[in-house]
Amino acid sequence: MDFDAVLERFHDDLARVEEAMQESLASDVQLIPTIGRYLFSGGGKRLRPLLLLSSARLFGYEGPRAITLGCVVELIHTATLLHDDVVDEADQRRGAPTANATWGNHASVLVGDFLFATSFSLMAADGDVRIMQAMAHAVTQLAEGEVLQLVSTGKLSEEEDEYLEVVDRKTAALISAACRIGASLGGAPPAGQEALSLFGREIGIAFQLVDDALDYMAEEARLGKVVGKDLMEGHGTLPLIYLYRNATASERQMISDLLTAEEVTRQQVDQVIGMMKDYKAIDYTLQTASRYVAQAKQRLAVLDGSPDREVLTAIADYIVARDR
Repeated sequence: MDFDAVLERFHDDLARVEEAMQESLASDVQLIPTIGRYLFSGGGKRLRPLLLLSSARLFGYEGPRAITLGCVVELIHTATLLHDDVVDEADQRRGAPTANATWGNHASVLVGDFLFATSFSLMAADGDVRIMQAMAHAVTQLAEGEVLQLVSTGKLSEEEDEYLEVVDRKTAALISAACRIGASLGGAPPAGQEALSLFGREIGIAFQLVDDALDYMAEEARLGKVVGKDLMEGHGTLPLIYLYRNATASERQMISDLLTAEEVTRQQVDQVIGMMKDYKAIDYTLQTASRYVAQAKQRLAVLDGSPDREVLTAIADYIVARDR
């Protein structure tokens, strides 16, 4: 089964999630649905709802709660993107102007807050305390990851573990929660819920590492943002960490200077990309992502074989095969 087959298999459920997301924007404050619809029309594979739906179906659940909670995880993800773009002063996402570039920082932050509030209202109406606890824990980790990234901007450690801690909280926590919640909806035993949670964590880390690599290797038109944006914003992601660890003293000084520079030119970005190719930093990052995906798929070994297990395997494989 490939990823296109997965999308086809869940087409109707994902369409219902999309409808629920649109309904969640109901407000007499017109700017809220205006910005919300703009965000939701921006594309994306809806990976988090897809993982929740497929994890639930793996354990035999296909009811309406999966649609509601799929909407919840995507609302939370969208809210974090709004806040991220404000913090990063980003002006482009998926090839289109960001909300903050269009409506300003204040509106973006406040609509992000609305999406967070709405997601927790939906969970309160659902009424499952275990799910609310799982999501609250994930959102706490997510916020901690954002702060960790903020305080590390302009700094570069040789230690991968420090960066992976940021990734684990900032990206993987919500994906892990989506998988755990789906398993919980299906009445999975504790061992099954833990297996799905770890599966989500590991593909979540892999997802971010592939993003890190794409930032230095994708074509700008396909990436939907400026190539080398992480370097320009002072973020030391895994390709740069690996490069720094293996570079000469003079190259390391140059990298450190660029991370704290007020402006990084296109020529300087291209120079760093050339060094990454020489040192195989991008290859290393993609190999690390592949190792996490392999570990994730091993988590599924405790589950009985079924087409829905193949769905999760196909999603994991897509994580490392995608080009944007």
